[in-house]
Amino acid sequence: MEHLLFVYGTLKRGFSHHEKYLGRSVLISRAETSDAYPMVLCSERYYPVMIDAMGSGQRVQGELYRVDAALIDNLDVLERVNERDGYQRRRLSTTLPDGAIKNAWCYIKAPAWVEDVRSDSLSHYDDARYVPRDDGLD
Repeated sequence: MEHLLFVYGTLKRGFSHHEKYLGRSVLISRAETSDAYPMVLCSERYYPVMIDAMGSGQRVQGELYRVDAALIDNLDVLERVNERDGYQRRRLSTTLPDGAIKNAWCYIKAPAWVEDVRSDSLSHYDDARYVPRDDGLD
């Protein structure tokens, strides 16, 4: 089964997780969230977090991919889905440059799970300070 996946951080082209996880996936287009969400950098690792607070922040820019179910399972492990320090995988609406709307999976955190914020809200991620985890998944 194929899925659409919206990525906004280290899974984008040119960033640390892209080649390992999305290097063989089909890039559909640049995209942005159809609604505003806060996105911040967290901890001394400066990792990007989109917060599940639709309507605040700004529309987040990223990339839309076509991926298979096995990759979604691998990304759920990477993103620690539903663990205390992890993300949740949610469907949200994205807008392509031509105005087309696509619903896609996205990794996002509940506001209560966001800790040690190190930035203001961002519309796009391009920070080079990211430090990988030491658990072998990065």
